[in-house]
Amino acid sequence: MNLLEDLVTIKEGKKVGLVGLNDEFFSLYINKLFNHEDKNILIVTGTLFEANILNNFLSEYTDKTYLFPMDDFLTSESVAMSPDLKITRLETLNKTLSKTKKIIITHLNGYLRYLPTKERYTKSIINIKVGEEIKREELIEKIISIGYTKESIVTKTGEIGIRGFVIDVFPLEYEHPIRIEFFGDEIESIRLFDEENQKTIEEVKSCRIYPNTEFLID
Repeated sequence: MNLLEDLVTIKEGKKVGLVGLNDEFFSLYINKLFNHEDKNILIVTGTLFEANILNNFLSEYTDKTYLFPMDDFLTSESVAMSPDLKITRLETLNKTLSKTKKIIITHLNGYLRYLPTKERYTKSIINIKVGEEIKREELIEKIISIGYTKESIVTKTGEIGIRGFVIDVFPLEYEHPIRIEFFGDEIESIRLFDEENQKTIEEVKSCRIYPNTEFLID
């Protein structure tokens, strides 16, 4: 335990207001609180810039901190949202599904972001496995309904390509896209492939396709 950690104490049963702490000392306090309490922690800052700084400091103490970022400029909603920010948000949402405690850092625009219920989001996750029977058209419709866009060649996260009885899709949280091959209404194989040369990397028995959007409706 270092000198700064010795200075930080947590008093149970009392609400504490903190004033005048710099980001590093505040991060140290939050980390100690996180280790002391068996609860999740949500931190809301004023801006995305502040959220990023706090996330960087807290990441030095724990790997259980996740950022939920939104563009601070409201006009960006009507123009084009950053795909990198969207992917980070969705990855953070996926982490909230686990039962392990965690720290979520966001800012005002992120806190006000529309989000589906946990039940609706969980229901939208697609799990498939080799040997499973499902109509190709039904699977395509499901994937598109959770935010994936059709492209002739799949090269980046959030894309789906359709060629006969083959479906290529680049799921969130995968380093490479997957290729799903059908034999009739049965999934015959699932393979990870290189998006650059289209060559197979490895065969897998199953895969999970997370939503590529927060806007999920029945």
